[in-house]
Amino acid sequence: MDILLGNISALFKKYGVKSVTMDDISREFGMSKKTLYKYFENKTDVVYKVALYEFKKESDEMEKICRKLKHVIDQLYAISKFIIEKNFELTPSLMYSVDKYYHQIWEELLNKRESYIIEILTNNFNTGIKQGIYRKDLDINIIRYFYAFLLSIKSIEMYNDSITEKFDYTFNIIFSYHIRGIANNMGIEYLEKQFFKKVKTRSTYP
Repeated sequence: MDILLGNISALFKKYGVKSVTMDDISREFGMSKKTLYKYFENKTDVVYKVALYEFKKESDEMEKICRKLKHVIDQLYAISKFIIEKNFELTPSLMYSVDKYYHQIWEELLNKRESYIIEILTNNFNTGIKQGIYRKDLDINIIRYFYAFLLSIKSIEMYNDSITEKFDYTFNIIFSYHIRGIANNMGIEYLEKQFFKKVKTRSTYP
């Protein structure tokens, strides 16, 4: 089922959600419409299940990042960059068509995604405070929603060509400012050590 959903998702991204019909899906993957309707009730059901598939795939990847990277600054950097890069994969036409023709699904997906990102950020900030890396006086309730907005799909409109052309450079500056605002001396020292170490090897932090 995941393979089928992934293939349909690729079709939507290539041709647009509105233009891809049940006949197109049936023909593209060599299955009868009768078989296709064993998996989906209708086109709306297809869009909904593909949206949930994409959300799960993205959230699973973020969980892997959290398990792989133990230091909260490394973890926050990797998660933040991953989310923003996923945002860039969504073309304006794709977002417009899903929002226009499947608004309820679009809103549900955005809400699920935002809630999950806020949960990830909350865990990161709480862990960082306990580990003595983030400031103890950090107001998580404010910072998590502010930072979640910077990572949201809606924030794509803030990025212009000059920013996207130098994405790594711009992202590193913004991330550095953020960490300097929430970290204590130990956290800032780790940030600078990791960042400058990677600069010397012509890579990007972390």
